Amino acid sequence: MQNKTKHILFVAVTAVAMLLPPLLASFQPGEAMLAIAVLLFMLIDPLAALGLGIAAGWDIRRFWHVPLLTAFLYWLGAVLFLTGWNTDIFAYVFIYLLMGAAAMGVTALIRYLLGKRQP
Repeated sequence: MQNKTKHILFVAVTAVAMLLPPLLASFQPGEAMLAIAVLLFMLIDPLAALGLGIAAGWDIRRFWHVPLLTAFLYWLGAVLFLTGWNTDIFAYVFIYLLMGAAAMGVTALIRYLLGKRQP
């Protein structure tokens, strides 16, 4: 796959993973939206940040920006569809940024060490 196609694919997957769930949750009634928001904050968004970080770690030189994009799109989705302009959301943004960056770094380190062992 070409470089531009991979970049477009990463951006599209990140946008869908971080913007679509809050959009769908915003159409639910009050208490159901609260339950969905908790599920998003505690399970779906962290798993998406980890998964995208792992995928970016396969080629860290080209996809170093994916954890930043994930955190930014998470913030955008939360501000637009769930919380409004609330500064408390920055704690989650920072945590998801760290999770994605750590997953990317660990994946790149594992790939480097495995590649170094092969004759």
